[in-house]
This record gives sequence, C-alpha cells and structure tokens, in this order.
Amino acid sequence: MTRVELMPRDVGGHQPRSIAGTESPRTLDEVRALVRAASASRHRLYPISTGKNWGMGSAMPVTDDNVVVNLSGMNRIRGIDLETGFAIIEPGVTQRQLAEALRDTPWMLNVTNSCADTSVVGNALDRGDGTFRSRVHDVAGLEAVLADGSVVTTGGLDPAGRYHGRVAGPDLTAAFVQHNLGIVTAMAVALVPRPETIGMVYGRLPRHQAAVALDAVAGFVRRGNPADGMLRVRELALTPVDGGHRLPAGVDLDTFAVMGPLLGSSAAVELAEELLRKALAEVEGAEALQVLDPAEVKPGDPLHPRALMSQGIPTCMGVRKALGVASCDLIDEGGLGFLALMPLMPTDARRTGRILDALQSAVNAHGTALMAEWNVVGRHLANGVIQIFFDRGAPGGPHRAHQLRNDGNCLLRAHGCAIYRSDIDHAAADVWSETSTASLGMLHRLKTALDPDGLLSPGRYGA
Repeated sequence: MTRVELMPRDVGGHQPRSIAGTESPRTLDEVRALVRAASASRHRLYPISTGKNWGMGSAMPVTDDNVVVNLSGMNRIRGIDLETGFAIIEPGVTQRQLAEALRDTPWMLNVTNSCADTSVVGNALDRGDGTFRSRVHDVAGLEAVLADGSVVTTGGLDPAGRYHGRVAGPDLTAAFVQHNLGIVTAMAVALVPRPETIGMVYGRLPRHQAAVALDAVAGFVRRGNPADGMLRVRELALTPVDGGHRLPAGVDLDTFAVMGPLLGSSAAVELAEELLRKALAEVEGAEALQVLDPAEVKPGDPLHPRALMSQGIPTCMGVRKALGVASCDLIDEGGLGFLALMPLMPTDARRTGRILDALQSAVNAHGTALMAEWNVVGRHLANGVIQIFFDRGAPGGPHRAHQLRNDGNCLLRAHGCAIYRSDIDHAAADVWSETSTASLGMLHRLKTALDPDGLLSPGRYGA
C-alpha cells in the first residue's frame, strides 16, 4: 500500500482529503483479499474507477483517512452478447475501450460527452447521462464484493458472469446505485441498437427564448417522440452584470443550443423531425433548426464531437476545449476551475423562467458565471446540469464559485428542484435532504446489516 498524506487537488477546488494509502487491485480475488485485510486492520476503503469525476471531486474521497481503492486496472471486457445486446465489463473499462469493441457490430455504447477514457461503470453507478438516455437505465446487473469479502450478483447476472435478463425474485441492483453497500467489480451494461438512421438535431436560438424552447421540446416528448434519443437544451450562459467572469473560450452569450440525436428507421426519424419542428414553430429562431447526418459532419467542424457521440463514438474534444487543456490528464491541474450542480428541473416555461431569474441573482451576487443545461429525460422532467466555471488562480475565485454552488443548491430546493447527483462536499447532506426519515432508517439498517463496521467509506461512488 502506497502511503501519502493528501490527495492531489482537483479541478473543482474542493478541500484536499487526507488518505491512509492507495491500493490498485486488478482481479476479483485481489479485491476480496483487500477487503478482508482492511477488515483486520480497520482501514476504511473508498473505491474509484478511473478517478475522472471532474467537477464533483475527481478521485478524492468524501471523508478523510480512507484507503483509496483504484479499480482502473480491472479493465477486462468479460463478454459481449451480440444477440441480446449486453456487455459484461469491469470498472476500469473505458468508453473508448468498449466503443471500440462494439465497432462494426449491431450495437453501440450510450456514450457521455466527457472524456473517452472515463469509466462506463463509475458514471452509470452515479446516475450520469449518456447521449441517448440516462445511464442508470444501462445498469442491468452487478457483481459486487461486500464488506465481509463475499461476492454477490444481482439483476440476472450469475456468478459465472452470464447475463440472463431479469430473473425471479427481488432485484437489488438499484440499491448499489449511488450507495456504498459493496465494491462493484463488474456490471452487465445494456447497449443501444445501432439504428438504420441517425439524425442529429442542432440549432442556436436567442437566449431569452430558453424557457419557451424547453417547454416546447418537453411538449414534443410528452406527445410521443417516434424516434429514440434524448434531446437537450444547453449552453445557456448566465454571467454577472459587473463582468470579471470565466467561461470556456467561444461561448456565445446571446444564444443557447437545442440538440440531440433522433434514432430509428428513416421514416421514424423523418416523422420525428417534422413533429419537433411543429412543436418549436412558435419559438423565435427555431426556423434555423437543423437535423444533420452525423456521418457527414467533418473533422474541424465545431459539431464534430457531437456528431461522433450521436454515433456512439466517445471523444475527448469537447471536455478538452471547454477546460482549455491539451490532455485530459491535465484537467485537475489546469487554470480553469469547474464545479457541477445537478438538480432535477421542471420543463414548463413559467417555472423555468423563475428559476433562471433566481440563478441570475446568485450569479450577480457572487461574481461568477455558470452554464445551464436541461437533459429532457421524461415527459415533465429534465436532469439539470449547472456548470460553474472559475479562475483557480484568481484571489477568491474558488471561494466565490463554491458559494455560488451552495446558494444555487438552496434556491433550487426552494423552487422544488431535488438534487439527483452530488459532489464530495454535499453527498451526505443531499441524501438526508432528499430522503424521508423512514427511508433513511431503511438504508441505515441495510448498510448496518451488510457492513456493520463501516468498512466501505461513506460516499456514493460505488466504482
């Protein structure tokens, strides 16, 4: 075990955590041995996958004095079932690795817009969003090591590593999502059928139309989208009135984007485009909306990263451009800081307008900019992604950004917006705030039964 005092700083500017050491197991048996040794030594364990949880704490634990268990070396694709569309993968398997294995098959990966070398398992367990759907829907079954060193499987994933689909009996798969019941060592991942046609929606609209456009897009979803894919309203920048803010280079302060893929048969995509245009007919600027063939978007085009993701191909281009680095390995050391606040957001225009007004007041108060995004995941609901950028070297810059995040959290709650993902500073508080007393008691009893000594450290990042 490597002994160190502090974890390196992260791009979010959180307070460094002290750690008791690091371990890098490469097999299931090594994880089991590590858990048993930690039980004897009373060292708490905090598992990470690739440690690229940027804006939410990167590789740092929630609490101090943990042994960080780096699972990036567990990077085997144990199997891909091309008949049923499931892959069995370990937590170190990256988007790049799995997407490459799926090339020229009838299936593709539900990729995120983050780095190609991020963990598929880690992001799915923390309820991240992919290009086509929320990644929690990709989690079909799990293999996990419990605090006593035993191995359990859930969701139809059997001990031999075969996935059968949902089988008889209770399914505890979801209990491991954003929870520290065990160290997840493998996942059955549901893949996306490679469609006949992909249409990539893209349009930039005037910023004052954001609330109305979101309502229109959600209305299109409510009335029935004949094609698959998740639409987004994104890149809406809120900047302080007195200037002095930091945002990624090239951000257009006067517009926002509507984008996302439409997947299915040619007829389904054509019909979806027609219905989407009708839904947006009264939104100023929507006449410029395009539905592109992503295969025809060339390298060098600003839309090329989005075009790749619409085809299930991960890329680092977007995150590198946004954070101004040449390599994703430099993000935690770069000059541009980044925090993420992730609330569940309404989609109706009136409530959205009030929320944006409240966020603008907070931006003005703290002299720090943010960008807002709505991933439309349901008929009346969006997964919000609020990105807060700051100059890490500016006096008071990190402090103001964290204050904006804290105030943003409070005002969003006041508007009825619950948090669906947390950073390392707010993980415990968010769970307490969003969970009933009875449910908290149930979680406590479950945790105590499976991990009576608290061997697996508090936190919500199971891999």
